[in-house]
Amino acid sequence: MSNSDNKMVLSIYLTAGEVERDKISSRTISGTYQAKKEGYFTGKAPYGYDNFRDEFKKSTLKPNQFSFFVKKAFAEVAMNIESIETIRKKLKQEGMKLEKSAFSELLKNVIYIGKIKVPEFKKESAMVVNGKHEALVSIETFNKVQDVFKGKRWYGTKPAQKNLEFPMRDFLTCELCGGQITGSVSKGRTKKYAYYHCRNKCKTRVSVDDAHNKIGSLLFNLQINENIKELFSEILKDSDSQINGNRVTQLKSKTELQKSLKSKMEDAEDLLLSKDINKERFNSIIERINGQLNEVNNEIEILSASKDSIKNYVDSGLMLLSNLNIMFDNSDYDSKRIIAGSIFTEKLLFGNDNCRTTKVNEVVEVLTRNSKGSERLKTKKAVKNDSFSVNVPGAGVEPARFPTGV
Repeated sequence: MSNSDNKMVLSIYLTAGEVERDKISSRTISGTYQAKKEGYFTGKAPYGYDNFRDEFKKSTLKPNQFSFFVKKAFAEVAMNIESIETIRKKLKQEGMKLEKSAFSELLKNVIYIGKIKVPEFKKESAMVVNGKHEALVSIETFNKVQDVFKGKRWYGTKPAQKNLEFPMRDFLTCELCGGQITGSVSKGRTKKYAYYHCRNKCKTRVSVDDAHNKIGSLLFNLQINENIKELFSEILKDSDSQINGNRVTQLKSKTELQKSLKSKMEDAEDLLLSKDINKERFNSIIERINGQLNEVNNEIEILSASKDSIKNYVDSGLMLLSNLNIMFDNSDYDSKRIIAGSIFTEKLLFGNDNCRTTKVNEVVEVLTRNSKGSERLKTKKAVKNDSFSVNVPGAGVEPARFPTGV
């Protein structure tokens, strides 16, 4: 063959390989897209999950031991009592080793509510579909976290200026007009008096001590139903036994893996000394094993740190829930806000004579079902003000009336 013919044959030979690679790449991209569209996860598992093959041998996710931190992160950020960075640092001390950017990405990732993001492909638009994996967070909690990122203020947000006299600012709504309740100090003849009052021209004005007593009375009414309390305690303890058993099994498995990796490092050193492998190959092996070893060491550290059983805290925790009003009365500024933000999911309706709520935390609502507080939930019509009218939410739990002198 002539040189020209050789060039043509060589060109066909080289192009054929490239075309085949393009076909493989196209099939891979198409297959990945179809898998995501069907709700299967492809790629490296995000924090809190492990890669997993289901019964159909398809790639999905399953929660691992770090999923606890994911749930806790979303729950605490959703409360909007502490800053996101404060929560991240606190969880980092507990074992959640994520930096600032990774933590923010985690809180915005729909994977944790059981969804899969599907990118644009050919003529198909980007979409979000239901995943085949287990969700770690409810959609409601996820949306609350996104609101925190958007800077939306709600009753639990810290006020711009921290005034220790008024911990319940931003937690209260005027019963008469639906306006914001704020606080201020008035000068008397001999001393100063602190009051909560409406920002509008309403006559809602209550001393700080009376206001806090009303909120304490509200909490007093949320008494835990004894039957539910006993059942809840048993469920928590049974669940803890299962979790603790899994933790022991995982810790044993990770410790064995740690020993195996260290043994492989020693084997690599022996191969280098006997000149069966060169220095470059040795460094590659050690780098790979070190990466695996660091990950295993972190997992062992977290599993070892979480050895305390929650059984030791269930009864005392439920006892504290039974005495919320006492906790509130004896708490400082920040603790009062944490208690209120944990129990009440909406602002309290506040007036000169009473204080009530329309909604409480779902867990507290279940625990206090059929208690005095739950039985007294009732609805009233909205109150109109002369200058303007708004629809005030229905009345909720009203405070208990303590005997005189108590």
